[in-house]
Amino acid sequence: MMGTLPWERLQRLLTHPSIWLDSPPDLIEPLILRGAVAVLEEADSPEADGALGAAVRYCPLEEVRTAALQALARRASQQGRDSSCTTLFKLAVNAANTEAAAIILKYNLACPFPGLQAVFSFLYQDPEVYGQYDPSGLHVTGAYLETQDADLRERLIEAARRQGWEEWIDIVHTLESLTEEGLDILINRYTRFTHSRERQIILYYLDKLAQAGSEIAQEALCALFLRYEDGQVLQILRQRGYLPRDAVQRALFFFLTQQWERYEALDLDQRLLAMAYEQASPLVRRRLLHLSRYTGRVGWLSIVQRGHVVRGIRDLSDADWQTLMAHLAAAERWVEMWKIAQVAPPYWGVQILHLLKEKGWQPDGDEEREAFSMLSGLAENCRLNPPQVQRTAVFRPPVATDLMSFAVNREGTWMAAGTTDATLWIWDLVDSRLPPRRLGGMLGQPRVLAFSPESDYLIGGFNDHAIRVFRMSDGALVKTLNGHRGLIRALVMHPGGRVLFSAGFDGTIRVWRFPFGPQLRLIPTPDGEELFGLGISEDGERLISAGSAGVIRVWRWMDGALIAELPDQGETLLALAVSSGQLGASYSRDGWLRAWNIVNGRRLWEVACEGMRLSHLCFHPEEQLLFSTDLEGAISAWNIFSGKVISRLTDPASAGVGVWIHPQGHRLFSAHASGDINLWDLETLLLARSVPRFPAALQIPYLEQRWQKAATESPSLKAWLRYLLELYRWLARFDVEVTEPVVLEVGEFDIQL
Repeated sequence: MMGTLPWERLQRLLTHPSIWLDSPPDLIEPLILRGAVAVLEEADSPEADGALGAAVRYCPLEEVRTAALQALARRASQQGRDSSCTTLFKLAVNAANTEAAAIILKYNLACPFPGLQAVFSFLYQDPEVYGQYDPSGLHVTGAYLETQDADLRERLIEAARRQGWEEWIDIVHTLESLTEEGLDILINRYTRFTHSRERQIILYYLDKLAQAGSEIAQEALCALFLRYEDGQVLQILRQRGYLPRDAVQRALFFFLTQQWERYEALDLDQRLLAMAYEQASPLVRRRLLHLSRYTGRVGWLSIVQRGHVVRGIRDLSDADWQTLMAHLAAAERWVEMWKIAQVAPPYWGVQILHLLKEKGWQPDGDEEREAFSMLSGLAENCRLNPPQVQRTAVFRPPVATDLMSFAVNREGTWMAAGTTDATLWIWDLVDSRLPPRRLGGMLGQPRVLAFSPESDYLIGGFNDHAIRVFRMSDGALVKTLNGHRGLIRALVMHPGGRVLFSAGFDGTIRVWRFPFGPQLRLIPTPDGEELFGLGISEDGERLISAGSAGVIRVWRWMDGALIAELPDQGETLLALAVSSGQLGASYSRDGWLRAWNIVNGRRLWEVACEGMRLSHLCFHPEEQLLFSTDLEGAISAWNIFSGKVISRLTDPASAGVGVWIHPQGHRLFSAHASGDINLWDLETLLLARSVPRFPAALQIPYLEQRWQKAATESPSLKAWLRYLLELYRWLARFDVEVTEPVVLEVGEFDIQL
């Protein structure tokens, strides 16, 4: 071989080429192959890279394979040799060549194909680096689902396990062998996936499979919307025209999406919708009842079971509870009220127990009388101390300064604040021990902030009327979007993450391709009003604006068309919130808070906020609650059906500059001009407003632990924890009982216990 070749013989071979005919094959073969490698290295052709790559993979001589790999490395280091880099990446990814991977990492080579770069990073680099190339996980998912290489699939699964991607593994295994049973499991887990990445992967590939003609995938997309009212899913369904196959589910779909003409043509006698209600989960029932109330389309309710609506405890609004109590009290149905008090949301259970105690009623039996006496006594203390939210943490910038803007990302893992000294601060909410880091330079005062859906960018509207986009991974300013001629007051991201909307005092809504522009559309308001608020419907198709004209306007952003106006909103509208469903809320300068349906414009209620000057509004994602901050620093929780304040905190006394609720609904952030960002625990308030959970015994250890820690906390928290603890101890006796559901007739509807 080459290592044992005498130099004299090599010199003679070079000076007298004809003697190669007399040389042994094991001497000539490596010389020819090494010469071929040298010729390929000098060739100015992408085909040469392919030939070198083939030599690395298939040449039987190790020294030639090594020479070909080194030739590729030298070629890849030259500017403009994208094909050489690509060949090295293919060797590392498709052929599992660790030497090629080492060369890529050593020289920090970049692949011109994003998908290949992402898969390489997934296999060979740490999760943080990989996240820069493929935050959505779609490249790696595509590599797994679209390859026929079993070895590559196995290596991707191994890399996923190293990175803790167990949920992703379940998803790709389901998608590669599509069955109704497998998809049903994914749909059940959809909202419980740890990262939004998993949900995006499911949506992308279900859409792709559905477009390829898979009826199972089409039906799964319909089921996802009906079960969770996901706006991105609805957008896909509308674009593709998919509908549930089952007539009952199709009627439910038309009703929930407010396609009234199609619904009425399908379900003229409304029996399909009544059947859908009876078959639906509690969450879907609540949505159906809420939408019926908003729109006034309640005729179908009279068809459900014996001409009465049978509602679960979870379906009742505050107005329903008041009706229920009045009806039962008028009929002196005390025994049934006692039964309902035990399984009602504790807030209403307290009201019922107070009424029963006032009437002097006692249950039969020593055990029940003892329980009633204990619970009604604790209920009185709760009635005098309404449930409150509890502050659990305070965040402040390292330098004492006032806050101007505030944002939290969709998953609640990052928080940003802009200060009057022209600084942006970022907090890692997963590891709160880490100090905040500074983002960007002295670029002006950030007046409004927003995160992209995947949290890879932070967007700021600055006092120089510019929008700046920062990359979260390294804090770099990657784009400045210019166009506004007045202060920017609102930034909203499209659910799909590819479009940004902005509004401000120049009377315009601007639509930008995200993250790098350009401006796609300019939407001027009819009167050039100063815009204070901007929201987007869950399906991503409509924008809702509010400003100095005192009018709520609904726009179709794709063509800039004004499709609805909601007048009589009062003076200048200073705050706006849009729920994940059909609700909107606005606050006007003359002190009125209003709630309305953003689809049909119907106003639900309006209340005068005496003694309060609201600054920001935010809907709770699941409960019937609207939260507000005001210029005095107070935080209020409003019932979205009645417009009544159910909880109010007056500390801290500093103007609110933002409020945000975690998607799971258990935490609330409020930012204040003084520099404080407060984290509030909503759990006690929500426990008081939610139906008791069974098995009750599983809730007791947590409540005991919270009760033991509550010695130094507020009287309200202590009162409610004690009541909840004793209620669950009493309810735990039912955990082993199996009985048929009890339906009580209570006037205009029946209630199922």
